Amino acid sequence: MPANLPPQYYEIERKYKLAKTYEEKIAILQEMLAIMPKHKGTDKLQADLRAKISKLRKASEKKPGAIRKAYRHHIPREGAAQVTLIGPPNVGKSQILDNFTNATPQIAPYPFTTGEPVVGMMPLENIKIQVVDTPPITNEFLPSYLPSIIRETDLALLVVDLSSDEVLDQMEMVIEKLKEVKIKLVGKMLKNTCTEGIIYKKTLIIGNKKDTEGAEQRLEVLRDLYKDEFSIISISAINPSYQDNIKKVKREIYRALNIIRIYTKAPGKPVDLNDPIVLKEKSKVIDAARAIHKDFANNLKYAKMWRKGKFNAWKVDKDYPLEEGDIVEFHI
Repeated sequence: MPANLPPQYYEIERKYKLAKTYEEKIAILQEMLAIMPKHKGTDKLQADLRAKISKLRKASEKKPGAIRKAYRHHIPREGAAQVTLIGPPNVGKSQILDNFTNATPQIAPYPFTTGEPVVGMMPLENIKIQVVDTPPITNEFLPSYLPSIIRETDLALLVVDLSSDEVLDQMEMVIEKLKEVKIKLVGKMLKNTCTEGIIYKKTLIIGNKKDTEGAEQRLEVLRDLYKDEFSIISISAINPSYQDNIKKVKREIYRALNIIRIYTKAPGKPVDLNDPIVLKEKSKVIDAARAIHKDFANNLKYAKMWRKGKFNAWKVDKDYPLEEGDIVEFHI
């Protein structure tokens, strides 16, 4: 019986030939095993891969002074914030990245199209948010570098497939798989975001393919079970008629990031509304000054503030709390 291996298998196999460390080789072999179709034609190949993994693990343990740690993959942060798409195979993460950003990920109607993280910038009014698409998570495989990417991101976007009757299983599988590496996905952040070695990562649930038959019923079940834990939003990343819904999702992402935009002006000059300072919610005037330059903050005497619908040119001190859309004029 022929193996009928997908083209992605051979791409990953080429990476294996270039890998140098035991950890990298093991991670790539696990990825090859996960992408391989499971049938009689691949039984021997599956056994061979498992044998190689076992042999490499034993060799790495025998290596003098070996440090057994996960392969780390850092995504340099750009823009106002970083959000990361995670989820099982074939749920449409790459299509979402393509729709949200200027990136051009490989998109295909079969699983494991994304073999490495892909990055794009999502425009949202006058700022840009970095979006990272990641390889899929399965019961059998979690890329060794993925936990470090999720830990560092500002917001996780867990994508599930509303066209599938297994949508609940998909969500539960990803949640449980990340628990194994001490990452707990949560809808609201706790005051202490790291307890007993566990990282709590704020997460939005995105139900994709809402234009498919039965999607609304599956979405309703999803919300009934998880509405107290997560915000759940639905889209169709591939259907142009749902573009207004995409805009709502972008605004929801901004809201979930808990950031605010602050505008600055020099005395006697107009405000530039195209170049905001992005800060965390509950930031103060001094934080905005510090974002410009630490010396500027050190010399700050007071500020004038304009707040929509409330007051104009109001004199405030450096500890005055800021809100979304405030305009600040610094005086040193």
